[in-house]
Amino acid sequence: MTADQADEVMAEYLLKGGKMLAKSCKVCGYPLFEYKGETQCVICPRVAPEEPLPEPEPPAPAPEPGRAPAPASREVQGEAAAEIERTIVHLCERIRTDQRPDECLTLMKAVERGARALARLGQR
Repeated sequence: MTADQADEVMAEYLLKGGKMLAKSCKVCGYPLFEYKGETQCVICPRVAPEEPLPEPEPPAPAPEPGRAPAPASREVQGEAAAEIERTIVHLCERIRTDQRPDECLTLMKAVERGARALARLGQR
């Protein structure tokens, strides 16, 4: 899996309500996620092949034009935005201390994608 593909997977889980943790996978080094009450790596298979990782749920239908999203939707978006902001801060801290240029580039791309996700949440 390329770094871009890994970034896409992580961004999808963040947008679907997954929580990126400050712990890294011991196999691939990417951050672990809490998703549907389970801590897991969303990049490498950490469970038996007959038990695949859960797929992100499809997005909720968009509100009708001219209608504001439901209050619960705003609350979830606010929580997602706060989690993305915390994740961006954590990634920036890792960038400051990591001596590997390739890893720094990967982390910087993840920060960029997180910023784009925040912008998209702000537009809703």
